[in-house]
Formats: sequence, C-alpha cells, structure tokens
Amino acid sequence: MKVGILGPRGTYSEIAARTQFGHDIEPVPYPLITDVAEAVEKGELPVGVAPVESLREGSIGETLDALAWLDIKVQAEIVVPVSHYLLGSKGANLNEIKQVLSHPQALAQCRDFLRKNLPKAEFVNMSSTAEAAKQVSKLKRPYMAAIGSKELDDLYGLEVIRGNIQSGKENFTRFLCLAKEDSEPTGDDKTSIVFYTKEDRPGILEEILREFAVREINLTKIESRPSKKALGDYLFFVDLEGHRENPLVEEALEAIKTKVATLKIIGSYPKRF
Repeated sequence: MKVGILGPRGTYSEIAARTQFGHDIEPVPYPLITDVAEAVEKGELPVGVAPVESLREGSIGETLDALAWLDIKVQAEIVVPVSHYLLGSKGANLNEIKQVLSHPQALAQCRDFLRKNLPKAEFVNMSSTAEAAKQVSKLKRPYMAAIGSKELDDLYGLEVIRGNIQSGKENFTRFLCLAKEDSEPTGDDKTSIVFYTKEDRPGILEEILREFAVREINLTKIESRPSKKALGDYLFFVDLEGHRENPLVEEALEAIKTKVATLKIIGSYPKRF
C-alpha cells in the first residue's frame, strides 16, 4: 500500500504511517506537507500522513491550510510518542557542534537542551527532520548536527551524540491520515470542522459554539487561523466528540450553517486521545 509522507525517508510522518498501516507499506516521500495533501486530492495516492499538532509547540499551520482549502478528508488520527536525538557524522563531539539542522518544531521542542549545551550554535530550519539528517550525512562536517528520530542514524550513516533531548518527560505528536473519504462510525469518534463567519461582530463565535453546548457535545479543540484574505480575518477550526452521522452532531452542524459563511466538515474518524 502506497502512503504519502513528508520526506525524505525516516521522518516522524513515516513512523506514524507505519504505526497506522503496518511495516509493509510503501512510503512515498514528498518535500512538503502540502505536496502530500495535493497528491491525495488528485488521486495519486489513496492516503497520506501529515503532522497536525505537537504537545510542546502546538499546531502546524501548513497542515491546517491544506485541510481548509483542499478537497481532502481526515480518515484517522495517529498519536506518536516523539523522542529526539542529536545526530552527527561518525566521531562527532558535542563540544564541536556549531550548527544544528532540523524542522522548526523539532528545534523548538529541544530548546532547553540546546540553550544549555549549545548556546552559541546556529540553528538552521529544514523542511523535515530527515532532510536535516540527509544534509549532515551528505556534507560530513564535524561541526554540523541534526535533530531527529533514532532511526535516522542507521538510515543516513550518522552517530548519536545525545539521546532524548526533547524538553519535558512526555512529548507526543498528533498526525492525520488524509484521504478522499473519512471513516464510518465506531461509537467513539471525533469530527473536525472548519468555518468562516458571515460577519465580524461581538458574540458571533459564542452563538456558533452554543449550538454544540446546548446539545452537550464536547469540543476538544478550538483554534483560529488567518484566512489569508485580509489582516485580522480568520478561519476557525473545531474538533468535537461524536461522528457527523450522530443525530445530535448532525443537528448542531445544520444549526450553525445559518450563522457561518462557509462550513467544511473535514472528517469524522475514530478517537485516539
């Protein structure tokens, strides 16, 4: 089974894909999350896996934008424990590291370690943790290191300089399985939606959310994201408990249609946390 992932090989997206679909998948790497989502939209792949939020640093805007604007659905959510490793060329020493490459989320999740141990190092943003490892492997410079998963050391011929360098005892990332269709009801589901209000006036958001409250539908996440149309103009993303086919959920969604300019049901899928 082909599964689109944020590439190159060895990213946490690949780990999440194998967690969901097993180790026999054929991962198809793409340079950007948007590329993964567009491949699913065009029917080039049956499914793709993309990170959407981390415990430490919050949501990933590129994924939210894809969910809002592309013709794709969420079929499943995958929660993966994340342990970050500082990786370098063979024989690399922590005291010699002057440049650290990784995805911005990974760099942020390891901020405490980096401030304490590499206060003078330059931090370089990369499109993925695996792309960072690939660059360090290719250049073989003793002062360069990458942050990523343990699996990257064998994949790219690197050496672990330090392990478990993320801040805090627990670190999880939530991934979404993207497809053309969402999932059937299981009895323990979530539904994700995104909407855009008709007008900007006091109380409009409260009026919309009240439709869920009066039906005792629990909202697990509420987040705004710039619409990219005008400064101060926002889309609202909401995760709620229950499947879109649940009568109360269906009733609430119908009720808010009269209060919003646009409403997209991103998908209903089995609840994982």
